[in-house]
Amino acid sequence: MSVKIVQKLSIWFRSEARDLPWRKNPEPYWVWLSEIMLQQTQVKTVLPYFARFIDAFPEVSDLALSDQDSVMKLWAGLGYYSRARNLHRGAQALHARMESGQGFPLNRDEWLEIPGVGEYTAGAICSIALQQREPIVDGNVVRVLSRIYKIKTLDAKKSEIWKRARDLVEIPNAKPRVLNQSLMELGALICKPKNPSCEICPVKQECGGRKNPDLYPEKKKKTVWKKIEEERWVLLRKHAGEWWVLLSKNGEQKWRVGLWDFPSSGSINAVKSGKLLHEFKLRYVVTNHKVERTHQVFQVKDLKSVDGMEWFRLEELPGVPSPTKKAIQSLKPKLARK
Repeated sequence: MSVKIVQKLSIWFRSEARDLPWRKNPEPYWVWLSEIMLQQTQVKTVLPYFARFIDAFPEVSDLALSDQDSVMKLWAGLGYYSRARNLHRGAQALHARMESGQGFPLNRDEWLEIPGVGEYTAGAICSIALQQREPIVDGNVVRVLSRIYKIKTLDAKKSEIWKRARDLVEIPNAKPRVLNQSLMELGALICKPKNPSCEICPVKQECGGRKNPDLYPEKKKKTVWKKIEEERWVLLRKHAGEWWVLLSKNGEQKWRVGLWDFPSSGSINAVKSGKLLHEFKLRYVVTNHKVERTHQVFQVKDLKSVDGMEWFRLEELPGVPSPTKKAIQSLKPKLARK
């Protein structure tokens, strides 16, 4: 059965796979960059970010020699910001290898030494870029193999799924690059979490769970949401006809480390000569947190730089999280009338 699965998936992938840049050019830098971005993020969201990164950093050395603020600015809005910091550290580690004459890592163990690269990412790079017989297990692959082999209960390490994935990639006629990407693609396009398109699945005859796909794997426990309320000061000043905003850089113990955000209401003792222009709320979700953020918008005249904070033109912001960017966008029409 496993041989048939490999054959059918390979034929299907060659005709139905999406046209993605890292598939056209599966060299290590592009595959590594795409895999870091694709962690917990959909392909359609990643595509414009990937294009901007390749345009700004065409080689891994360009990324390694850039400053972290530049990386965070390009990453802003993609979420899970520890990935961006690991990406930068990973690029520096790869650049160090280049400088020493080692070049890109040549196998799974060497890739695992690069910051931000775990078991899945190492397997993806080695199989896709290097055509090595390494398995991969992401959310899509877990779902596909759980249904094919009727695996209902998974342990924390997903041991049974990893075993099945390795068995498939080690079949002599299997092409690792094609097989592993076909498993992920099948999960993304056909074997979806809800309402899978079993009738057009290329391996429906081999799938043990096709009659009851929703049973495999077992559903996760319902998310317990934690509610958080924040208050932020949006401090603005107008200079030479342009609006500027005061932002604070998030430190190591805060969400979105390395990004710039509005200061909290308690981080500045007083807003002298400040005029309250507006107050509004925004609600957003971060992992299992529901956040409600209240914004107090002040126009100030003589507030100078504050330790850990800097003034930025509204039209040239540094790396800021999506909620901050949305808040500023909502303010622009009001400021245009002032």
